[in-house]
Amino acid sequence: MKKTFLLKIVLIISLLILAAPALAGERAQKRGAPAQAQDMVARAVALFEEEGMKAAFDRFTNRPGAEFNHLDLYIFVLKAEEGARIVAHAGTRSLIGVNAATLIDPGGLSIGRAILDKATAKGAWVDYGWKDPLTGKVAPKSSWVVRHKGHIFGCGIHKP
Repeated sequence: MKKTFLLKIVLIISLLILAAPALAGERAQKRGAPAQAQDMVARAVALFEEEGMKAAFDRFTNRPGAEFNHLDLYIFVLKAEEGARIVAHAGTRSLIGVNAATLIDPGGLSIGRAILDKATAKGAWVDYGWKDPLTGKVAPKSSWVVRHKGHIFGCGIHKP
């Protein structure tokens, strides 16, 4: 009886060990990579240039499709001259109009202020804590942000 029980335990542990890489791979497929975030921002800036501000912001917010909202990646845009007011957001429409400087991460960092301070025309990474859409918990996040014509275009990756 003990031998059978131990054999079952060993079998269960072995299956869990074998399944772990597959489960990790499945979770990784739900996450965007840094290069994907940078590419999404480049596409957003290109659309802004091609179709104009109003059409681009409407697309990002109301009809983002996989081009601007994919896996855990989504485009967001801040108005740099107005204290980091959010003017487009492919992930959470309710954030439109919010001053991003009022968004404080668990470490006390003003997310909008950090983005305003670090964003450049060539792009920069900004680190802060934000709710992970896969876990529902606040986790480290890095956003690629590019300053362009009075706006800051961004897309972040979650780092669980």
